[in-house]
Amino acid sequence: MKRLVSIILNFMIKNNVISKDTEEIEFYRYGIEITLSSLINIALISIIGIVTNYTFESTMFLAVFIIMRSVKCNLVTSISFVILLLIFKIIRHVSLKSIILIAIFQVVTIVLLAPIENKNKPIENRTVYKIISTVLSVVLSAISIVLIIKGVDLGLIILLTLALVSRFMKRGDFL
Repeated sequence: MKRLVSIILNFMIKNNVISKDTEEIEFYRYGIEITLSSLINIALISIIGIVTNYTFESTMFLAVFIIMRSVKCNLVTSISFVILLLIFKIIRHVSLKSIILIAIFQVVTIVLLAPIENKNKPIENRTVYKIISTVLSVVLSAISIVLIIKGVDLGLIILLTLALVSRFMKRGDFL
């Protein structure tokens, strides 16, 4: 990945898109790394979704994951999605009581731990991001519960993705 980033940076410098200023180059290097990493994540999850015939579910997983926050490691995200699909198949017909417990677990975890700061992207106003994280978590949980009650499998995918996000936060792997 570093080689590809260097090639892109050199191309940008050669074509006068950016200057040779050291500070600016590092800024662009970080942006390119994050962009490439995100694109790889999206591609891997999409491929897994196509191969397992869960294309719509993989799209929803990505949407919820991206809304809540992206993960730093493509392999971790891809493995997480495979695990989510396995859990989904196993607990597809779980009781409403269990669903509500999962929702409460993830909401409480996000309320307690959000926002999680990244060393490359410090958070200036923690209160605003805590409110945004909490509202997103509650709204997505409510939507997922309504969908589950209506018999729509997508609700369980949303809820399991939220639980996975909160689990990463709890372990500190979400930086």
